[in-house]
Amino acid sequence: MADAIVSFVIERLGDLVISEAQFLHGVEAQVGNAQIKLQCMSAFLKDADACVRNGDERVRLLVVQIRENSLDLEDVIETYVLKVTLKRNEGLLKRCICIFRKGIDVHKVGSEIERISSNIDTWTSQLEAFGVHRSIHNAAEASSSSHVQQQRQLRQAYSYVEDNYIVGFGKDIEELVTLLTEKENSRKHKVISVCGMGGLGKTTLARKVYQHPQVRTHFECYAWASISQQCNTRNVFEEVYFAFTSPTKERREEIKNLSDVELARELYNFQKQKKCLVVLDDIWTPTTWDLLQHAFPTTTQGDAHSKILLTTRNKVVALHADPHGFIHEPHLLNDKESWELFQNKCYSIGTDPSDSNDDEERKNELAVEMLKKCSGLPLAIIVLAGLLSNKHTIRDWELMKANVIRYIGQGDQQHDVDSNYRGVSGVLGLSYSELPRHLKPCFLYLARYAEDVLISAKVLCLVLIAEGFISRRRESVETLEEVAYDWLCELVERSMKSFCIHDLRQEPIETKVRRVSIYDNGNIDGSDFIHMLRNKDGSLRCLALYGGKIEYRKRVLRHACNHFLKLRVLIIGHQYDPSTLKLPKEIGNLIHLRLLSILSWRIKEIPSSFGNLRCLQTLRVSTEDNIIIPSSMWKLEQLRHLHFSGRVIKFGNFLRSTKSRNLQTLVGIATKDLLLSDLLQLESLKKLGIYVDGNFERFLHNPQTLTFTRLFSLQIRNTFEKIDIVPLILSCPDINKLSVYSPIVRLPEVNQFSPNLIKLRLFDLRLEDDPMPTLEKLPKLRSLVIAIYSFMGDEMVCSRGGFPRLESLELTALYYLKEWKVEESALPTLAYLHIDCCRKLRRVPDGVRNIVTLNEMVISCMPKKFKERMEEGGDDFHKVNHVPSRVFIECDED
Repeated sequence: MADAIVSFVIERLGDLVISEAQFLHGVEAQVGNAQIKLQCMSAFLKDADACVRNGDERVRLLVVQIRENSLDLEDVIETYVLKVTLKRNEGLLKRCICIFRKGIDVHKVGSEIERISSNIDTWTSQLEAFGVHRSIHNAAEASSSSHVQQQRQLRQAYSYVEDNYIVGFGKDIEELVTLLTEKENSRKHKVISVCGMGGLGKTTLARKVYQHPQVRTHFECYAWASISQQCNTRNVFEEVYFAFTSPTKERREEIKNLSDVELARELYNFQKQKKCLVVLDDIWTPTTWDLLQHAFPTTTQGDAHSKILLTTRNKVVALHADPHGFIHEPHLLNDKESWELFQNKCYSIGTDPSDSNDDEERKNELAVEMLKKCSGLPLAIIVLAGLLSNKHTIRDWELMKANVIRYIGQGDQQHDVDSNYRGVSGVLGLSYSELPRHLKPCFLYLARYAEDVLISAKVLCLVLIAEGFISRRRESVETLEEVAYDWLCELVERSMKSFCIHDLRQEPIETKVRRVSIYDNGNIDGSDFIHMLRNKDGSLRCLALYGGKIEYRKRVLRHACNHFLKLRVLIIGHQYDPSTLKLPKEIGNLIHLRLLSILSWRIKEIPSSFGNLRCLQTLRVSTEDNIIIPSSMWKLEQLRHLHFSGRVIKFGNFLRSTKSRNLQTLVGIATKDLLLSDLLQLESLKKLGIYVDGNFERFLHNPQTLTFTRLFSLQIRNTFEKIDIVPLILSCPDINKLSVYSPIVRLPEVNQFSPNLIKLRLFDLRLEDDPMPTLEKLPKLRSLVIAIYSFMGDEMVCSRGGFPRLESLELTALYYLKEWKVEESALPTLAYLHIDCCRKLRRVPDGVRNIVTLNEMVISCMPKKFKERMEEGGDDFHKVNHVPSRVFIECDED
């Protein structure tokens, strides 16, 4: 890790020396000297990291010092540059007053840089004394353009196989499905447990059972809750109850106002009245079950045969939950199954075409030897396959074999119950050590996220950029965002578990605190948190706070603005809160801030102190309507992503005055004082979201002469009279995502839409004519949502051969729709269908039975008769019987 961190610091210092030379006056010599010394020392770090992995404690302690002091060096220099920048923008009188103070800063900063430089000399000598060798980094580690192109071509297919291919679970699935659905003695098997060690595939097995068609037709309601080590009882209860009932927004608020005891009682009674299946995934301790059990009936008197499927590593937990329950222990894969899983995961992305038959035979021999060390553990096999998928020569495979035997063999030499876990940890450690240098910090950064929390790839890219982990490739015109996305995709293709962290990777790290993430279940006291970090204020670079009481979050925000002055990333909340907030003016103290995301409250105003945030790249906030951006923000040259959930007015003034021409995302701006031509100066603009507010024709301002060649996503919102969106659509010829939330005069013709359109979301269009004859001709469309009065007619037709690439279709709140026809060979690739609140729709189309690709149907808020027609024995059952997953939500009323 030190190898990667120091490399980033060296690169960052190089950037500062080049781009900020005018602001380094007085310390430029010290900076240059420190950079050279870091470069000399970095030659030892690749070997030093290897010594650490082999257990050399002396080198490990030294490497920790090197890493932390390298980051300190970056902080010292960057803070100095930012302070000088801010002072140069102050008035003349104030600058004169600060001259003496500035002189002291120069001396202080220079002395600090020299101190760290002296340490670097000492560390270099110590590394040599410890037998660490000087080496030159292999240039092949860097991502070449040809490699990136290859990964782009293979990305989608490999991700699809990774998610859907399992081995050796056939009998397990059959047994569990039978236990859940057969009419056995009702006093037995109320709780069915899947029990076994980490990496065995318990969650994968439970998910396959949960989605099984026989299970889906047997139970009336379903819910899945991930428990893990930190169990938030309230969140689990709400998650399950919401899944069962799909409540309205008003009902959700009522549920949230219930006490824990009241909610548990309602959840308990619901499962007594209806036939429900609940999956509780990954319960660690009996105590966790004790906290949850009051909401889940485990007796059978008068209930509707609801059941619980839980996964756990601890057999004691399963017995504690239900002494009469059934415990299923998945088996380790045998040699044949291990080979099948390995082949799919490794060879699914292709092999070296230059290999001879002898090479292939030798690779197979090596693979068999390595697989024996995996002992049939699926996680170990998948990680091993991911490592080998990027190794092409026999020598690479030979070296990998030696490493695998060493890492996994560490577990084999033990004879206690934890030996298997050590073996898995060895494979995971090997997977990290085999990563290219540029991917290591990105991978380790995932530890900031809680276990089993889904991570948005788009947001993660922005955060990694803000943290400074992403750098441009040499001689490349790619944006940092494009590089970040490529790197994340490369991690996925190396079987790094996508972006949901496996708990085997989460271990506490006792070093200086630079990043803190809090997932609060409501029990954390803000003052305790602040006290815990009070002595570490100078080192904190990232603070992310999710959940918690409003006052607690506000207290933490105020403290951060006054004390966590090195912050680069500040994230507060991911759930909407109707309360409002006035941002403290002290937020301008965070001069290092790159990313600010506040989604917990609606912001009343943006303070003028925002002008101090010269490094700010991304701003994502929920705002009140008609908020105005202060003129001080015009000075922020690094801005790339502005995302407002409310309506920002007088944005034209900002665009005409801002120094930033690098904006890529602009969402939430009102058109009233804006011209479409104002946006043309933003040559990097990729995503645009506008609120139609006032004279839309004036905003368009002769759009025939305007073309946005780089724009790929467009959002249009309007709550006023109908507008003609065609001129705006014509000015965006290459977009692949379009969302319209507005009544419109006319639907664009097929040739007026972008031919590259992949995703289309339509809300409240108020169309009288069927939109399908037009939309079904869009050649690349894969996802379509037609919702909320978008179509006012009573019949809709998908004609023969229509929608050749569509994979997902959602029809929501089309209140006048009575008949929907799907002709033969229409929708040939449809995989997901959701029909919601189209209450006059009489039946599913006959043509649905011909869509062999359809994997899941979700029917929600539809009449009871509509649901009954699709159930076994119903008039439409033959149309949907082939669909593996059919889910009904709130379809019990006429």
